[in-house]
Amino acid sequence: MIQEKSVERQECDDYLARSADEANLQLALRKQHASTALIVTQGFEERSVGVLEMFAKAGVKLRAVVINRYADDTVPNTRYEERFERAADTVAAKRWSIVNNDYNGGWLTRAIKATDAERVIIDITGVSNRGLFGALDAAASSLRRISLAYSEAAEYWPKEKEWRKLNEDLSGHHTLAEIVDERPWLFGYDHRVEFIPGHEGYDSAGSGRALIGFLPFKCARLAAVLGKDDYTEFLFIAGRPRLPKNRWRLHALKKINEGIVKDWPVVTIPTFGYRKALAELSHLLFSERSLLERYNIHMAILGSKLQVTACWVFSTIVPSITIVTSVPFRYFPEAFSDGIGSKWIFPLLSPSN
Repeated sequence: MIQEKSVERQECDDYLARSADEANLQLALRKQHASTALIVTQGFEERSVGVLEMFAKAGVKLRAVVINRYADDTVPNTRYEERFERAADTVAAKRWSIVNNDYNGGWLTRAIKATDAERVIIDITGVSNRGLFGALDAAASSLRRISLAYSEAAEYWPKEKEWRKLNEDLSGHHTLAEIVDERPWLFGYDHRVEFIPGHEGYDSAGSGRALIGFLPFKCARLAAVLGKDDYTEFLFIAGRPRLPKNRWRLHALKKINEGIVKDWPVVTIPTFGYRKALAELSHLLFSERSLLERYNIHMAILGSKLQVTACWVFSTIVPSITIVTSVPFRYFPEAFSDGIGSKWIFPLLSPSN
């Protein structure tokens, strides 16, 4: 007997069939960009300027550049301000502007309206996970031809040498998770738990709640989400790195989160490849574990940018899912990531079309 697919499962399959994987941005530079605008967010990681500087170094001229700035967090996010402006001058002299960031996507709506470019490239590298949902909502509803760009870091924190040192600090009085949470890298210990506007979902009466949680390197961030609601089942997701040199990070991620995970299942999903992540989420929630049939689903989006993009697609197709995040009160900009790695681009398709 062949099981009939749900409408939502069919929509996920259709989206996967008509969408495209990430492509190397270096190859895309060969195309003409006279009618293209670039919208980029000025972050505290060096990689946030990577896409814009790639265009500048390649001699590409764009129709316009819009720089999105975090007006409420000026100190860490001004580190690369001069590089952003210098590169913008190179690729779009007298045709670049600035918008002030918000977290509901309004900044992107204003940025898109500020240009009449036929094609818009949105660099999501510097956008926070919290703000990415609103930005993608705005992009999908803009009716423009949108592509998303993304830059990896050359090296992420924690670095391998930091991971190797952790066991040396273990004692009978501290767990690995506690030691990691106290380390002055990535972000601090205190967090604010929030539902993502427009993706709050809804619960059906008579069903318990299950949490799908992406494992972070600092347990306190996920622990804050777990402490906010009464969940009856958990499924945890560990990110699988793209590069072989970073494979140790998957083991480290699972080891650090052992105290939270306990006996609940942990599955691995690629940190790179939003379509791969979407396909695996679809399989987990519709087929293998069929969690959507049995529970009200909450999803803690604490993974990579491309995993979050996959979660946005899934949440748009399945609006009952509640998207929750945990926002750190403090970041450590000097110990978040180092350098600029590979850069990617892919077309954004609206799941509702």
